[in-house]
Amino acid sequence: MRLLLQDFLETVGYEVLTAPDGQTALDIADREEFGVAFVDINLPDITGDEVMRVMRNRGVESKLIVLSGNLPETYEHRIADLEIFEVLEKPVDLLVISDAAERALAHA
Repeated sequence: MRLLLQDFLETVGYEVLTAPDGQTALDIADREEFGVAFVDINLPDITGDEVMRVMRNRGVESKLIVLSGNLPETYEHRIADLEIFEVLEKPVDLLVISDAAERALAHA
């Protein structure tokens, strides 16, 4: 999914950085500026909500968009205070993702 999103978003003109896990995402966030981050709730090492919480605690003000295949009630309470721009439930159409990125960047 990550590589498909990368290919699609690059095709429509975005510069894309990807991370296979939460720790890599945090490492990237420490050294790169970005306008929007798509973060999956389920990551192989730490949860997406923890990644976003650490980003916020480190001063990252980028727009955060959650991707999840889980029922919202299983994670909503964990992200309520993180200033999430949008939540997209999987499976999600690539055009919906592109539109979400455009809206997020317009509000940056």
